[in-house]
Amino acid sequence: MSIPSDLTAALGALPEDPRFRLLEGWTEHPDGILSFKFEAQLSAAPTDYVPEWTSWHLTLEGSLPDPDIDIFPDATDGIAATFQHQDNNVVILPGCVWRQGKPCLSRPAAVFKRADWAGEPRGLAGRIIWLIGRLFDWIDAAAENRLVEEGDPLELPSFPAPRTHGVLGFCETLNDLNWWESAPSTWGFATILKVPGADGTSVLSEFMDPQRHRFRRMEWSPAIPLNPNRIDAIWMVLPALVVVEPWQAPTTWAELNGLCKEVEVELGSILVEAGARLRHFQRPKHAKPVDLLIGFPMAERVGDPPERFHWIAIRNVALSTRDQIRKGFRSRAEDRRSWDLEFAMSARPIEWRKTANWAPDQLRKRGEAEDEVRSKSMLIIGAGSLGSAVAENLLRMGVTNMGILDAETLEVGNLSRHQLTIADTGKPKAVSMAAMLNLAAPDASVKALPLVFPPDNPKEIDELDVWDVIVDCSGSDDVLRAMRILPWKRERVFVTLAMTWEAKSLFAYTASETAFPAVDAIERFAAVSPAPEEERIGEMEGIGCWHPIFPATADDVNLWAAVGSKFVRRAVIERQKMAALFTQSEDGSVDRIDA
Repeated sequence: MSIPSDLTAALGALPEDPRFRLLEGWTEHPDGILSFKFEAQLSAAPTDYVPEWTSWHLTLEGSLPDPDIDIFPDATDGIAATFQHQDNNVVILPGCVWRQGKPCLSRPAAVFKRADWAGEPRGLAGRIIWLIGRLFDWIDAAAENRLVEEGDPLELPSFPAPRTHGVLGFCETLNDLNWWESAPSTWGFATILKVPGADGTSVLSEFMDPQRHRFRRMEWSPAIPLNPNRIDAIWMVLPALVVVEPWQAPTTWAELNGLCKEVEVELGSILVEAGARLRHFQRPKHAKPVDLLIGFPMAERVGDPPERFHWIAIRNVALSTRDQIRKGFRSRAEDRRSWDLEFAMSARPIEWRKTANWAPDQLRKRGEAEDEVRSKSMLIIGAGSLGSAVAENLLRMGVTNMGILDAETLEVGNLSRHQLTIADTGKPKAVSMAAMLNLAAPDASVKALPLVFPPDNPKEIDELDVWDVIVDCSGSDDVLRAMRILPWKRERVFVTLAMTWEAKSLFAYTASETAFPAVDAIERFAAVSPAPEEERIGEMEGIGCWHPIFPATADDVNLWAAVGSKFVRRAVIERQKMAALFTQSEDGSVDRIDA
C-alpha cells in the first residue's frame, strides 16, 4: 500500500510523550478505512476496567485532507467495559481488530459540523494530536469515575445498534411520574400502534393490567389509527435504571435478569406469568413474539431527583406458545412455564429497540413557541398558500390544537406555492391540510372544517366559538365583516394576515375583543395598501380561462408566513390592538411600520 505523504507527515509530527507508544503504522482495511495502532498510559491509578496500558486504533474514513477521525479500543488489549460518553463496547464486528466502543472525545459543538465551533485544530496532524490528548484525559477520567459530574445531562447507556430502523415513541410528561408511583400494577400488557407510512416507527398506545383491563392510554394524533386492547408488548416497572458496571446496557437475558434481582424485581416470574396469560388470550395461529417494555424513573441531570418516567424496549420476546412442542417433553402448561423461566435466565442476546419520549416539551427541544402560545387553540380561516404555511409553522412550534376552515378544493394551479401536493388536488383544502398536519406531529389534534364562512347552521356557529384564537388568512374583506357580526360569546384574540398586491408587503392586524373590529382593520389596510392598477391585472389562470390570478412566488409567501406566524405569537402574548405593514426590500430584508 502507498501511504499518502500527508499521512506519513502526520504520523511523523506526533510529539514524543511517555504516555504514547506507536505499535503499528498506517494500515489499510478492506472497507477503505486507514488506521494506526498505539498504546496509551494512565496517569491515574489502574482499575479493574482500565489497566495502566491499553491499546487503541486511530481511524481515518473519508477523503483527505479532512477525513472523519475516530479512536476505537483494540479488540484484544483495549478496554472491554462501557463507560459514560462511550458507544456500546461489547460489539466486535467480524474481521475487525477493534471494538465498536468509540469514546466521545469531541466537544459538544462538534455535532454541528462547523470546525470553528468545535474547537479542534484544522490541520490533519493537529487534529490527530488533539484527539490523542483528549483520549489521555478520557481514560484518566474513566479510571477516576469522573466522566460525568453533578449537574451534567444524564445520558442512558449506549445500546447495541438495533437491527431495524425506526423508533418506538412514548409520551411521559413531568406530571406522569407521580402517577406511575401509584399505578395499579407493576407489570401488564401494552398496545403498540404503527405510524402510517413510516419505516418501522410506532407509538406506545395503551397499558393494561395482567387481566387485560386497560388503565391508561397515551393520546396521539388522529392520523395514527387506534387498535384497542391488542397485546403487542409486556411492560414492567423498575425502581431505577439498571446497568452493567460501569455504564453498559445488558446484552443478554441473564445479565438483565441479574440486574433486576439487584433491585428486587423477579424478571423470570413476570415472564412466566405473562407467558401463561398470553397463551390464554391468544389463539395459537395468531401467537407472535411480543416486545418487553421496561419503565423506570429518570432524572434529567446527574445528581438531581427523578422527574419523569422513561421506557426502554426489547424486541421479539419469544415466549412459549400454546402449540409449542419440545422433543422429549410432554405438551403441558408446567413445561411451558419452565421454558419461559429458562428463557429469562438464558445467555440469549437481547435485541434492543430504539425508544424516544415524544412528550410535547421533549418533541420540540429544537424550537418551540412560548407556553402561552402553545396552550391556545387556534382556528385558521383560509387554507390557501398563506394560511397553509402559517398553520404548519404554528403546529410545528407546538400549537397542536387547531382547526382549518376553508370550503374550497385544491387545484393544480395552487401547487406553485401551496403546502399540499398533487395527490391532494380535487380534495377539500381543509380536509387535506388537517390530514397533513396530523401527520406532521404525533401530538397534533387538527380538525378540518370544510365550511363556507360564515356558516348559517347554529351547530357550526357554536363549533367556531370554542377556539381561543381566530387567525384569518383569507385575504377577503367579506370574511372580516362576517367575523364582526358572528355571535362570539367571549373575548378572544383575533388576527388577520393579508398580503398586498404582488406579495410586496404583509398587512397584520390583531385585537383582543368580543367581536372583531372589522371596520378599523379594513380602513387601516386600505390606508397602507393601494389597490392594483386595473390595466396591470393581465395575467390569467391559463389560455381560455379568463380568471385573474394573484401574483406571488413561493418564497414571498413563505417569507410572509414566517413574519405572520411571529405576529400571531406576539398577538397572543401581548393581547393588544396592533396593526403593522411589513414591506420587503429588493435585497429580501423586511421593514415594519405601524399601520
